[in-house]
Amino acid sequence: MTQDRENYRLTGADGFQFQRRAKRYRRWSRLEIAAAIGLPMTLLAAADARGAPYIDLTLGYNTGDYGTALTSTQYSVAAELGYVTPTYNVSAGIPFLVLDDAFAGTSTAETGLGDAHVQGGATVWEAESGGTSVNLGASVKFATGDETTGLGTGATNYAGYLSINQDINVYTVTFLTGYVFIGSPAGIHYDDVVPYGISIQRTFRRTNIYTALQGETSPVPGAPDPIEWGVGLFHILNPTTALKLNGFIGLSDSSPDYGLSTGFVRWF
Repeated sequence: MTQDRENYRLTGADGFQFQRRAKRYRRWSRLEIAAAIGLPMTLLAAADARGAPYIDLTLGYNTGDYGTALTSTQYSVAAELGYVTPTYNVSAGIPFLVLDDAFAGTSTAETGLGDAHVQGGATVWEAESGGTSVNLGASVKFATGDETTGLGTGATNYAGYLSINQDINVYTVTFLTGYVFIGSPAGIHYDDVVPYGISIQRTFRRTNIYTALQGETSPVPGAPDPIEWGVGLFHILNPTTALKLNGFIGLSDSSPDYGLSTGFVRWF
């Protein structure tokens, strides 16, 4: 048994500290995977086919024990600035977090900025007929959050993604994979991970509804792979503003039990 797996089962004060650190990546990785699956970029660019800058504000909540004896509840307010066209999207953002941890009758609460990120994606190939397209994406997550309080991971991550989209009647099916190079802060080892996912979407005149199954190989040695299933919608309210709603449940011990988010996108 490796030292990481032994630590994963620790209890008491030492186990509390390790489990807080071991789950930081798991909280952040789900955001990267969800962003990579994404929604059709043409919806964001609906106001102007030439492209437009936008701001994305999201309120989030998730809770769970991530397969440990430590239960974490996280509230977030995330701001994202970006530029989108029908064929590519680039953005940068940072969240403000409120994190409550409970372990063996002891609880702690932390607030502050989390890890900032930049990301981009583009359609690199689209069939003239048949409704098939291929997207490539990349993201970098910076260690701006305080790792000693659990608000950040303590290291920089680099990720690349590939998605294949196929129209089937009125639905679009998207398959996702990629690779994430994980930075490991002092005192803990993370494995690089391979994300994977599938989503099914249907777009109406002003609304996109979707469901997605997403997961990744575990970054924490000895822990099961995080897997989640979610549903959501993206609705254009007017030529400059859209509403988004999302909910998910965890399907493994390394995922949150459930989470909810809502927000607005406004482009200019």
